[in-house]
Amino acid sequence: MSELFCDRLLDAIDYTHAPICVGIDPMLDSLPDSVREKFRSRDDAPETAIDAIFDFTTRVLKIVAPHVPIVKFQSAFFEKYLGEGVEAYYSLIHEAKDLGLLVIGDVKRGDIGSTASAYAAGHLSEQTGDAEIATPDAITVNPMLGLDTLEPFIKTAKDFARGLFVLVRTSNPGSAELQDAKLASGQTWSEMLAEKLAPIAADAALVGLRGWSSVGAVVGATQTHTMQSLRERLPRSIFLLPGYGAQGATAEMIRAAFTDGRGAIVSASRSILYAHQVEKYSSQFGKNWEKCVEAAVVDMKRDIGQVIGA
Repeated sequence: MSELFCDRLLDAIDYTHAPICVGIDPMLDSLPDSVREKFRSRDDAPETAIDAIFDFTTRVLKIVAPHVPIVKFQSAFFEKYLGEGVEAYYSLIHEAKDLGLLVIGDVKRGDIGSTASAYAAGHLSEQTGDAEIATPDAITVNPMLGLDTLEPFIKTAKDFARGLFVLVRTSNPGSAELQDAKLASGQTWSEMLAEKLAPIAADAALVGLRGWSSVGAVVGATQTHTMQSLRERLPRSIFLLPGYGAQGATAEMIRAAFTDGRGAIVSASRSILYAHQVEKYSSQFGKNWEKCVEAAVVDMKRDIGQVIGA
């Protein structure tokens, strides 16, 4: 695989006309009744939960694949089921890729030295020996321990033409306490991080044909107060913007993340996966949860497109 992740992503966005990422955050209690009922006879067994999640996720992937370029698997919802959950995580990544989707592994790893190298190998390198599993095209990484902790991830990303999304300004309510803290320079902590990340992202080995980098940044879609300043500091990084929908972010709130309609992907999870719980869709499609998912994706695509001109 020689084509850089950033170029593959931009090509996929152009093909689908959708700078959108669907987050795969499968929670057993939120799955449609028809899915849970299918596996109810063995409800006490951990593998039953995995069977239900696998069934639900494969169906979601088939629904969204014609509409979006990329999906994001939150590994925690699989790791909680231990070995079988981890196996399902990598198997479902394989399913997504078979459908032509790019995949982000939302793993938020970050550690020192050999530990970071092991994480990078487990999540970014190409795996051999099992044709039914695959690793993500990109992962999320946490730089809190220092930018040197990113080096093993960056090396592996270069070796295998993969991507990284570095946590810069997250969408959770408590993030401001640390990430908006003012430094002596007058910058916030996130702005300082963005400035230090910029030369890493500008490495010629990571910058693609269109001038964007395979080292992107996670910037919460709810953080409109700092989005413009972070875009100015990270002109080459593609922003991953979580928080649309269930967390309250709107299409208008993410306008500053884009440069001439490019450079960001807006992520939504619960508002897509569990659209059957939204009256707007359930009143129209009843218990047909798959129609609800598709309608929610199409509506999001239209909403984002009207703001950025996609």
